[in-house]
Amino acid sequence: MTPQTRETAGAVRSAHVAYFLPPDWTRVARLAIPALERMTADGGTRLLLLVPDAGAALALAQAVSALPSAAGHRIVAATTPARATRLLSAGPAAVVIGAPAALAPALGASALKLDAVTQVGFASADEMDADDPALAAVLAEVPKGAAKFLTALEATAGVEALLERHLHKARRVVDDVAPATGTGAVAQVRALLVAGAVGPAIASVLDEVDAPSTTILAADAAGAAEATAVLRAIGYDSGALVQVAQDRVEAHAALVVLIGVPTATAWGSVVAAAPAQVVAIIPARQRAALQRLAGEVPVLPFAAKGAAARARAAEAKLRAEVRAVLDAGVPAREVLALEPLLESYDGLEIAAAALRLLERSRAGLTDAVQAAEKRVREAMTESARAEAPAREGRRDEGRDRDRPPRAGFAPRGERFERGPRSDRGDRGARPERGPRPDRGDRDDRGPRSGPPRSGPPRSGAPRSGPPRGGAPRAGGPRRDGPRTPR
Repeated sequence: MTPQTRETAGAVRSAHVAYFLPPDWTRVARLAIPALERMTADGGTRLLLLVPDAGAALALAQAVSALPSAAGHRIVAATTPARATRLLSAGPAAVVIGAPAALAPALGASALKLDAVTQVGFASADEMDADDPALAAVLAEVPKGAAKFLTALEATAGVEALLERHLHKARRVVDDVAPATGTGAVAQVRALLVAGAVGPAIASVLDEVDAPSTTILAADAAGAAEATAVLRAIGYDSGALVQVAQDRVEAHAALVVLIGVPTATAWGSVVAAAPAQVVAIIPARQRAALQRLAGEVPVLPFAAKGAAARARAAEAKLRAEVRAVLDAGVPAREVLALEPLLESYDGLEIAAAALRLLERSRAGLTDAVQAAEKRVREAMTESARAEAPAREGRRDEGRDRDRPPRAGFAPRGERFERGPRSDRGDRGARPERGPRPDRGDRDDRGPRSGPPRSGPPRSGAPRSGPPRGGAPRAGGPRRDGPRTPR
């Protein structure tokens, strides 16, 4: 099936085009080649590509940078508002790619100018919000004569709103995304979701499946070159065991590995080859396109051996618990309770229902324990929050309790102001001192006034025994009589 162009009913040929294809950034980047070829190096932003999020902006910027026509042109991927404003303030970019929420602040800061834009692209428009104020603010700065194109997997209500508001009377080009009726289906389709390079994913798929013959079907030349480099690195030099194709799959391949979402024509060759298993290595946003190709066959996640081994170990543990109960003796009460169900259900079905009830009760117990822990933490938090004012009050009370103020000191928190000497209070008048009498020499003093001293006079016989302090005085015994002046 080849791409089909469907004109809008009753409309003339328009400069706006709507492409309905998978969210493959390599395909979207090729739609910008005409604008890149007409671009000159006179400065200013010429091509504006709007995407849903930062991851899409980075992936599309990488795909556009790989085009030969993009050589020599500055490309800026606006992943965050701050980074976009800083990069665009440093100098103009010929190609700006980003989400409206990341570009609107740069417009407000006058870092981004869109008055020279000649083409605007809406990539993965089915993931955008037609009523986004940031989108309206960005498109208000774009010249009216700029050509626009849109890509989406299918025409949803939001896509139709974008077409009506910004791409009026746009031509609709339907890509080769849906298989023709009667092409059949494959036995099993699994998806390995990746966010970056597919090289490690290819090696892991080959290690997990270990099929006798494998065909890797790439959506473009870049994917085919990457797959070939990975195969050469892990030892597949010849194409006897693993082949790399881009258009069709040879018959009788045990495993088909898809790099990206193939076209409907390539998918028809996959179905005709009747492989035992199909594994698609795709980004998460391409899963819906892959499911559309697979039709009624569900796209299941690709599980590694480690995850499968852990699941089997858990099931074996559960069977061991049931076996232990049976070995201990069949409980009569439970048998009597379940015996009426044997009239309508098989015994294995009853046991499976019992296991489901057991798992549900265990899950409920875990939830109850987590809820109880949460309530305890909340109660402790509320208790601490309620006790905080009381602790503060006790601390303030101990700090500011009433104490008798000391004389000459101000209470805590108040500044003491000294007044004039006359305001310190009446302390009583001091008597004025007269002139001190002349006492003369201490040795010329007269007899001591007052009552006579009790005890024997000093002029008596010398004391018996050693003098005070233990050892005798160095100058000999104390002499009697009056002291001579020194």
